[in-house]
Amino acid sequence: MAIGRSATRSAVVLALALTTVVLDPATSGACACGAFVANDELRAQQETALVELTGRTESITLSVRARSEATQAAFLMPVPARARFEVADGELFGELDRISRPDVEVRRVVVDGDGVGGAPRSDQGATVVDHVEVGPYEVAQLAGTDATAVADWLGDHDFTLPPALGTALGPYLAEGWLVVAVRLAPASGSLAGGLPPMRLAFETDTPVYPMRLSATAEVVQPLRLYVLADHRVDVGNPAPGGRPPDLTFAGPVEPHPDHPALSAMLPGRRFLTRYDGEFSPTRITDDILITRSATDEPHRAVVTVTEYVRSSWPLPGAPLTLLGLAVLGGGVFAVRRLVTRRRAGRSA
Repeated sequence: MAIGRSATRSAVVLALALTTVVLDPATSGACACGAFVANDELRAQQETALVELTGRTESITLSVRARSEATQAAFLMPVPARARFEVADGELFGELDRISRPDVEVRRVVVDGDGVGGAPRSDQGATVVDHVEVGPYEVAQLAGTDATAVADWLGDHDFTLPPALGTALGPYLAEGWLVVAVRLAPASGSLAGGLPPMRLAFETDTPVYPMRLSATAEVVQPLRLYVLADHRVDVGNPAPGGRPPDLTFAGPVEPHPDHPALSAMLPGRRFLTRYDGEFSPTRITDDILITRSATDEPHRAVVTVTEYVRSSWPLPGAPLTLLGLAVLGGGVFAVRRLVTRRRAGRSA
């Protein structure tokens, strides 16, 4: 597998919701890889994605949990070439989370007195290149070279593209990307319960996870990014000046009966890498570029849970045990602090 940078980027696909609902431009938002236009306020609470790299083919499987009462929305995602779209297995990310979960170490710290203060704080025009209905989604792919023309095309189909998103699409279009717009109309009546995972596959010489539309967001963008490839991978920081994504897991994976959704995607042994990060929209200036790491060394993060416990008990002679504290309603009184440190460890 070759993972490298190349100037080759085909066109822009805009997977679009072809509905007759006029969407208020004020009700827009961004997630890490794209943006929403909805009929009510919608904010992504957690975005989890799996990028699969096989030769020149990149596939992105995406799951977004959102906080919203919106019943209709368009999801926009730029991609570097015409994409194939399908609905993914809803169990996939639960399996990936179990495989890559950090090790946990518990450390108890005894403090004096009641512990107060002892704990830390925490060309013109747009062309439809594809239009399909897949599961609960209606998808149209658009190609164009002018952001205004793309916005006009959306308007002709009763969607109002917020000016900020239209401006953010401009650089992608100028680079010859396509944009994908997907109509989200969940049977549950709102998007609050999350969206069925969606999967897009396209050809590219430059493995990438698109992030630049997230610069239009109003809140910090959380992202858990998995990459399934022939080797361990490194990822770039889309928000220079901010904290880069943290490496949480790296290790080989194989088909196994305990994770059938992932096994269905595995022709054999492959390498899984997981990164976790939160990105400030004001710092986001680039996409996440994915490159082969210099090492295939396995890695698993370690989460240290610190418990702060009182050194004395108000009842004379009362034993300081976890059982006794729990029964008497005292117990561990302070906060638990999560500290992640890097450590080369075992693979799943």
